[in-house]
Amino acid sequence: MAWTRLRRTVKRGLRTVLLGLLFVLFTVAGLLSAIRRLFWRVPPLDAQRVGQILVIRLDLLGDLIMSLPAIDALKHAYPKAEITVLALPSIAPVLDLAPEVDRILSYDVNRVRRPRDVLNPVYWREFFALVRRLRRTRFDLCLSLHGRFACVMAWLSRGARRYGYAREAYPFMLTHTLPGGRYDVRQHESIYDLRLAELAGARVDWARQPAPKLSVAPAEQRRTRHLLAEFDIRPESLLVVVHPGAFNGSAKRWLPEHWGELATRLHEELGAAVILTGTPAEGGIVHEVARHCRFKPLVLAGQTSIVQLAALLKRADLLLSSDSGPSHMAAALGTPQVTIFGPTDPAVYGPLNSRAVILRRDLPCSPCYDARATAECPLGHLNCMRQLLPNEVYEACLRLLQKRLQQVQP
Repeated sequence: MAWTRLRRTVKRGLRTVLLGLLFVLFTVAGLLSAIRRLFWRVPPLDAQRVGQILVIRLDLLGDLIMSLPAIDALKHAYPKAEITVLALPSIAPVLDLAPEVDRILSYDVNRVRRPRDVLNPVYWREFFALVRRLRRTRFDLCLSLHGRFACVMAWLSRGARRYGYAREAYPFMLTHTLPGGRYDVRQHESIYDLRLAELAGARVDWARQPAPKLSVAPAEQRRTRHLLAEFDIRPESLLVVVHPGAFNGSAKRWLPEHWGELATRLHEELGAAVILTGTPAEGGIVHEVARHCRFKPLVLAGQTSIVQLAALLKRADLLLSSDSGPSHMAAALGTPQVTIFGPTDPAVYGPLNSRAVILRRDLPCSPCYDARATAECPLGHLNCMRQLLPNEVYEACLRLLQKRLQQVQP
């Protein structure tokens, strides 16, 4: 036990020293580039001459989707510009459904955290190939939407104007910054990004809340209908999709027995076809939910791409989910949804959907999560999830499905 504690202490100490060295290194690099800019005249910003814009967002699916209003604002401000978005490879395909995005690049920032990858020459070849590609494009504007690694990539791109939050950037690396960073003010994630778009010259109508929009191609929708027909789910069938997992922490997940009870009532009392979805890593959670169902739901965990999942959500009459990426995908598709929140704050992370119902328990200890670490219950009791019972969620489902039920009932 003592040896384990010692190893953890040494590991934390080495991490602290490494982060300190990186901060000094990147600060010096940023300072040198700032001095260089003193002798490099940047012409005034002209919307008609902005040809290339880079947006960097290297975190989770829901966060990327919540960035779309900012990207859309840039598209309207610079109609002649081509907008490139740099995102994680696992979630970048969702951008194929965003009409305001012209080009997609991907990079797995998590490889920086794995020593075996950092020591692998292939990793460095891929990294510098990406940097060369960014530099060749000669971006007029670059937005670093989240985190210091995005700031470094913006700096390496040599974009003429680089925007981000000061506390999420290394000193001098960005040319234009807003003070502070996330969580200084309690506001929706999309607003953080819209403020950076506004700093970069976009006009934002703050009288309304711009919402993300995704569009699924008709061909993909047809393929989904054919797939569902193989399981006797017809176009007129009442379809409910349940996504019980949540990537960024166990405290976000409603209890499997609650999901099972809810799914069973929807199937037995409303005649709904129920599909369980999830990533390959969430297969265990999904099958645990299926085990608590008193019928056999269709399990598609790990069997759909992001685009296929979007088409499925577009077809669904209702999505039931935790605070997760698919809840934001459904919001951008206009699908009715019931989303269960526990440790996260819906004022910051709630899906932007007029047809969304958010359910949570307003406990003194909740919300307790702000994305700086994974969502784990600090008190160990998960009361924010345990105290929300299936009957309350079922009643919310009935309210959302009222009109649809009138169509399917004889």
